Amino acid sequence: MVVQALTVQPLADALEESGYELLRAGDPIAAVQGLAASPQLIVMDMELPDLPGDAPLALLHRLASTRIPVLTLSRRQDVQRLSALVAAGATECLVKPVRLSELLVRIERLIRPRLARGPAEPARPVASMTVRERDGHCAWQTPQARALMSDYFPPPWSDHARLPPEVMAWLHREAIRRRAGAEPSLLTVAPRSDAQRQRLSFSLMAADADAIGPGHWLLVLHQADEAEAIARIAQALGLPQPDAELLFLLQGAPEPAHVAVALGLGDQAFQFRVQALCHRLGDLSLDEALVAARQALRGPD
Repeated sequence: MVVQALTVQPLADALEESGYELLRAGDPIAAVQGLAASPQLIVMDMELPDLPGDAPLALLHRLASTRIPVLTLSRRQDVQRLSALVAAGATECLVKPVRLSELLVRIERLIRPRLARGPAEPARPVASMTVRERDGHCAWQTPQARALMSDYFPPPWSDHARLPPEVMAWLHREAIRRRAGAEPSLLTVAPRSDAQRQRLSFSLMAADADAIGPGHWLLVLHQADEAEAIARIAQALGLPQPDAELLFLLQGAPEPAHVAVALGLGDQAFQFRVQALCHRLGDLSLDEALVAARQALRGPD
């Protein structure tokens, strides 16, 4: 839930573009009513025009009393002011202006413990995003994708839900190639600093248009070590790159459904992809296919 004046809610727009589902509360009544929906996190802008004096602190105390984490945003104040926010129940306090990348990191840090009670996350979380082919607008992305984009691209591209020019140019070329029936190709970019020896690779994956939206593509991001492992599986088992990538992702997933969601696939489409993969490997079962992939990654004994 975002508590911020409705007339100035660019924060809420940016968070929705990053894939979060939001409740918007523009006044104290709406904020208290929003508690009934049990939000996982409250992001509260302490500058609420309708609340004079210490009234925002009182609202903060009311919201924090529910034990829902509250992340506050306020202009630069003295130490006593920040101490008052903490005393009122703020879990974390950020001073504006705040970079979106930093805000997303804090949000993920506060949300993850509350999600830990649910199904276990895959051992290798999928870094994926859906982007609009026309202009590179990112409609949805996983936290892992946001973190990688921040590591490899400078502002403003790391702060905004839009592809950098070099990735956008590759997307347009690759989309044309795919529609012409060409074999998939990757884009690999170098990090901003030579101190980081990894490389980041982008690939397009088939996905349900109903799941990701018309005119959109699903991009999957891998660092160099993962990209090399996928190439080894493809070469050893004679698989096309998308099938090798799917088999690699399934290696670390306690539930295949996690991979299906991250790849923008419905249940039927995901089952079809898995069945086609197993058929291509000589009608192996999925468990047998995973064993073959692990052997390919280990190499010859």
